[in-house]
Amino acid sequence: MFDFSTVIDRHGTWCTQWDYVADRFGDADLLPFTISDMDFATAPCILDALSKRLSHGVFGYSRWKNDEFLPAIAHWYAHRFHAVIDTNTLVYGPSVIYMVAEMIRQWSAPGDGIVVHTPAYDAFFKTIEGNQRRVVGVPMDKQDGQWFCNMDKLEAALAEPQNTVLLLCSPQNPTGKVWTRDELETMAALCEKHNVRVISDEIHMDMTWQGHAHIPWSEVARGEWALFTSGSKSFNIPAFTGAYGMIVGNSAREAYLTALKNRDGLSSPSVPALVAHIAAYEHGETWLD
Repeated sequence: MFDFSTVIDRHGTWCTQWDYVADRFGDADLLPFTISDMDFATAPCILDALSKRLSHGVFGYSRWKNDEFLPAIAHWYAHRFHAVIDTNTLVYGPSVIYMVAEMIRQWSAPGDGIVVHTPAYDAFFKTIEGNQRRVVGVPMDKQDGQWFCNMDKLEAALAEPQNTVLLLCSPQNPTGKVWTRDELETMAALCEKHNVRVISDEIHMDMTWQGHAHIPWSEVARGEWALFTSGSKSFNIPAFTGAYGMIVGNSAREAYLTALKNRDGLSSPSVPALVAHIAAYEHGETWLD
C-alpha cells in the first residue's frame, strides 16, 4: 500500500540531518544517525490533506481550539491507547520542549532540582540548566539487556524538598524503555507522597515494538501533572512545528495559556501542523504501523 523503498535525496533542502552534519561534527562526509527524523516521506493522507488546504490559498491567523483538532486527538488516544482523555485539559504549543520549559518555570524556582532518569535526552539538560534549575539524575539500572528504574533511588531524590518536579520521558529517550503500568503507578504514588509535580514528555508514544504497550501518564496520574507530545516524530512532520498536551488544574492550565499568548505571542498555531495532525490521527495509523 505504501512506498518505503524509494530513496529520497534530502540534500539541498536545508535539512539538519544531511545538509548541516558538519556543523555538529566538523566533517560533512558522515552518516548522521543523530537527529530524530526519518528519510521516509510522510503519510500520503497527510500530503493529501496539506495539498487540499494549500489549494485554499489563504493562510491567516488561526485557532488550535477547534472542532477538528481536539476530537482527532481524543480519537487517537481512544483508538491507539484505549485511553479516554478530557479535551478540556488540552493545550497547544510550538514544541514539546517549549511546553516542558514553561511548566518548569511555573512549577519550580531558580535553584530547584528537576528529577530526571539518566541517561537522558540532551535537551532536558539544556532546558533545565537554561532555566537556572538543577538536573537531579536518577541512574537507570540495566539487567539482562533491559532498563529499569531503581525506585528506592527515585524516592530518595523525590524526598529532597528542593526537588519539585519529575521530568519523565515516556517512552524513555535514549534507552527506548517502555514503562509498564506498575512502574508508572509506583512513580505516581511516590510523586504524590512527596508533593512532586510531574511533566511527562511522551513524544515517542506511538513507536513501540509489539508486546510493549505505551501507557499515557493520564491513565495513572495523581496530583498536579502535565503531559506533552506531538505527532512530529511518528509521522515525520517536525518542520511544521506544533505540539499539544494536557495540563490538569484550571489555574496551571490558564497560567500556561496566558504565558503562551500574552508573554510569548504564540497562541496562533501552525495551520499545517493542525492539518497534518488531524489527518494523521484520523487516517494515518495503517501507514505508521
